[in-house]
Amino acid sequence: MNQSIVMTKQELRNRYLQRRNDLSVQERKEKSIQVLQNLQTLPEFQKAEGVLIYLNYRSEVETIPFVEELLQKREKRIFVPKVCGMDIRFYEITSIEDVKSGYQGILEPKEGMEEFSAQKLDAKNCLIVLPGSVFDRKCNRMGYGKGFYDRFMKLNPQIYGAGLSFDCQVAPVLPVQAHDYRMNALITESGCYFKE
Repeated sequence: MNQSIVMTKQELRNRYLQRRNDLSVQERKEKSIQVLQNLQTLPEFQKAEGVLIYLNYRSEVETIPFVEELLQKREKRIFVPKVCGMDIRFYEITSIEDVKSGYQGILEPKEGMEEFSAQKLDAKNCLIVLPGSVFDRKCNRMGYGKGFYDRFMKLNPQIYGAGLSFDCQVAPVLPVQAHDYRMNALITESGCYFKE
């Protein structure tokens, strides 16, 4: 990989992560509520039988209260990620008690949870909610540099992908490569952007 692209990507990550980190706890909480309200307006979210969703870490859009709400409603099957080597796998949880601290302190499912399978649950009726460090309005995303979600989505391209971001994380344009996954939608506190 071209060293200048790697540096450019890392510089972009750092710049936009700093913007996200600069939000106060209260701002992050308020903006997260709006982001998740916007997510719920998506027809793909409304009809989804299964939702694959990250549990927020550090200054990410706060998903944990939303996941707890979804679990209480019991209208959708909820799957959360677990890092397994160089990949992520998603496991179904039925309670927030089904998670524990794992990879780098990120909450992940406890042992014994059922793994998500596109064969068992029709992937076309699922939605995946993606975190990231920086996004653009063309639905490109940059994660944290490990490629976990890019690899997962390459194996599960039929799942509708929606990234969650604060407006301060949206760049004018991102340098993308062939292996980078492009989301179907980007959701921020001010609205939704869709892949053309």
